[in-house]
Amino acid sequence: MITHGYSCCEYDCCMYYRVLDDGSLLLLTLYVDDMLIAVKSKSHILHLKKLLSMEFNMKDLGSAKKILGMEIHRDRKARKLWVTQKCYVEKVLERFSMLNATPINTPLGAHFQLPSQLCPSTEEDIEYISRVPYVNTVGCLMYAMVCTRPYISHAVSMVSKYVENLGNKHWDAIKWIFHYLAGPTNIGIMFDSDGARVEVSGFVDSDYARDLDSRRFTTGYIFTFYGGPIC
Repeated sequence: MITHGYSCCEYDCCMYYRVLDDGSLLLLTLYVDDMLIAVKSKSHILHLKKLLSMEFNMKDLGSAKKILGMEIHRDRKARKLWVTQKCYVEKVLERFSMLNATPINTPLGAHFQLPSQLCPSTEEDIEYISRVPYVNTVGCLMYAMVCTRPYISHAVSMVSKYVENLGNKHWDAIKWIFHYLAGPTNIGIMFDSDGARVEVSGFVDSDYARDLDSRRFTTGYIFTFYGGPIC
């Protein structure tokens, strides 16, 4: 890509870009053998596809509809784009026998207080909890959180503290999050081309000594671009 006039993004080595003659950008994002091309002109897309096909065996899947387990939906007339994980979330719920769980409205109930004192202390509890797929569930939740469900971040951060020494209450909290995800599974992130939302906006806040073990603060932040969270 470098030899053809593209530059590697210094912030993400999986992205290459090229400044076109009209000042617009052509973006190429890569992840192993999956890629996305973003540019205004279709002719530039076709040219780049031809260029890549000369170097690699490729399969053209047309307009992007899915990548890395995320579905891409467009409303070109309204100039809006949604990224969802309906199939992924449903597969995770089915894997852990929660597909038909009763939906609830919050990622984690306020009554869940999860100090380390809840970790198992008897042989019976240790034996029971050793059969629970806790680490796998946390990993699955993290992927949904990172991709399209950022609003479960706090709940996932709470349960991920105890992957090495969990108790029954920690497992109950995991199941609560699954009940939340069992609601509408096509929820995702929307990006809107409204000019007022073009700038990157950031928000940050912190609680006050809410960690029940250390009394440390927990800080949260979110940055948005075109109206949707990006980190």
